[in-house]
Amino acid sequence: MKQSILVTLLVVLFGCQQSEPVNILPKNQSQTDAAIASRIEAHMDFLASDFLRGRQTGSQEYNIAASYVATQMQQYGLEPAGSDGSWYQEVPLIKSTLIQESVKLSVNKGADQLNFTFIDDFITPANPISIEDILQGEVVFVGYGIDSQALQYNDYANLDVQGKIVIALRGRPYQFPSEVGAHLASGTTKSETAIKHGAVGFFQIHTPEMENIRKFESYQKYALEPAYHWQDPDGNVAESFPELKGSGYLSTETGAAIFELAGFSLEGVFTDIDNKLNPQGFALNIQLNMERQTQHENLSSPNVVGKLVGSEPLLKQEYVVYSAHLDHIGVESHSEVDDKINNGALDNASGVSVMLETARRFAEQERPKRSILFVAVTAEEKGLLGSSYFATNPTVGADKMVANINLDMPLILYPFGDVIAFGSEHSTLSSAVENAASKNAIKLSPDPMPEQVLFVRSDHYSFVKRGVPSIYLVPGFDSKDPSINGKEVFNLFLEKHYHQPSDDLQLPINYTAAALFTKVNQD
Repeated sequence: MKQSILVTLLVVLFGCQQSEPVNILPKNQSQTDAAIASRIEAHMDFLASDFLRGRQTGSQEYNIAASYVATQMQQYGLEPAGSDGSWYQEVPLIKSTLIQESVKLSVNKGADQLNFTFIDDFITPANPISIEDILQGEVVFVGYGIDSQALQYNDYANLDVQGKIVIALRGRPYQFPSEVGAHLASGTTKSETAIKHGAVGFFQIHTPEMENIRKFESYQKYALEPAYHWQDPDGNVAESFPELKGSGYLSTETGAAIFELAGFSLEGVFTDIDNKLNPQGFALNIQLNMERQTQHENLSSPNVVGKLVGSEPLLKQEYVVYSAHLDHIGVESHSEVDDKINNGALDNASGVSVMLETARRFAEQERPKRSILFVAVTAEEKGLLGSSYFATNPTVGADKMVANINLDMPLILYPFGDVIAFGSEHSTLSSAVENAASKNAIKLSPDPMPEQVLFVRSDHYSFVKRGVPSIYLVPGFDSKDPSINGKEVFNLFLEKHYHQPSDDLQLPINYTAAALFTKVNQD
């Protein structure tokens, strides 16, 4: 940690007293790449410090980070745009924790029964709206569990799943467009589809294809982590699916055993997929039984919202929203290494720092015609909750948000030569991003890794679901340094540092690249 706890406390305690914007450097000096890089480094030094202990949602350390962000916005001359004229929008949350010994899963066909072990064989989430669940019913295999009229594809065709439990493969058909496919393959969309067709339970099978992307053991690691959901003022829990009395994620081996008991071959289904054939659904003619118990706890955690008012009398009533998640995953509870603090330097102290510097640059220069909201959201790591709450309950009129630019985990580790804007193909923002990239002598590239379904894995997706044109902007894989392979750097980060204590300030962070990324965001 580069700064002492005493200095950190002074920044937090006395920085919040500032009432007027402060410009330490003259404007002509504050806009240089070196000055931009230095400020981003300073923000990251604080936000990714050990003192903030991984900025866990709902923690005191997260609240300190939120105070820091609000202070910076105030110094830049932004206006508070949270609730009741403050910088903050509190997000009411319910924390749900499974009682491990209560979780049971079995399937039977007549007198033959298979019993499965929680975590080893399957995973199930805690239920945010019930303390005890008992699920029993007939099982139907529904292919990928997707029904899309737009793509003329329906895994539920000619299947009766009313009052039954459905099992689907994780993923989507190979021919689906990347971002549309990512939406249709998300667990939320598949759960909604199952409910639409009358199912009372929904399970997915981990496939060999998914194993190549993310191993089942990585999900097992977090099987006992609490689940979080946000609540509306009446106490209703968002995206809680009360119609589904049980759900879960089955290992490939568990799925194969279930199919074998039913007299079918899951391997045969995988072979069809390998041969570019879409899986066909059928009744498994077996019974599934599951039980689980859940404990609940209420808490809250704030989004931080600042506003820069536009210059044009009519257009200033519209808002472009910049978002970046401030939370990370806190302190490691199942690590054998000495360093257990998940600092989240790149995930997402870097994104928040770039957003803050983007806000400062906008505030110092000629005001844009439209107004801009800068939103540091909470609980992204818990399921995009802070952004979902804000997009559903915006502190400005919902119809006033005309675009969202989301900054999440920009890997500022090398001199990048392109940017990727997930979602740009499905909005009017593509040309704007292309122009901004060109202005900074780089290019806009398409999604190079559709298998990672990043389109549905960050906060812009919350705005997409509310009809707001949105992009998720990150540095691309092209490197200006021919000795560096950007894709290899990305894959190495995912393998060695993503959601690990090693995502810290000891990484070879390229603050000059961060400055370039900031300028692309503003332009």
